[in-house]
Amino acid sequence: MEEAGSGFDGGSGGDDDAETDALYDEAVAFVLESRRASISAVQRKLKIGYNRAARMIESMENAGVVTAMNTNGSREVIAPGQMRD
Repeated sequence: MEEAGSGFDGGSGGDDDAETDALYDEAVAFVLESRRASISAVQRKLKIGYNRAARMIESMENAGVVTAMNTNGSREVIAPGQMRD
């Protein structure tokens, strides 16, 4: 049974899995720049599956980058945006 690195999006991996994901930093940068904290936006931008994008957004919530889901299903970006020179 192959587990690590199989590319399978299922399973019950913890939030640490998302933070060690190769695209996690890119996802955080996208959310901070665009101020859009939706699973579908991350999914489209990074061309990844729904489950992978959802784990990244949940990990961002635990890290204090975005809020928990509001009653209407949206999230707010609470971390400051990236500074540009």
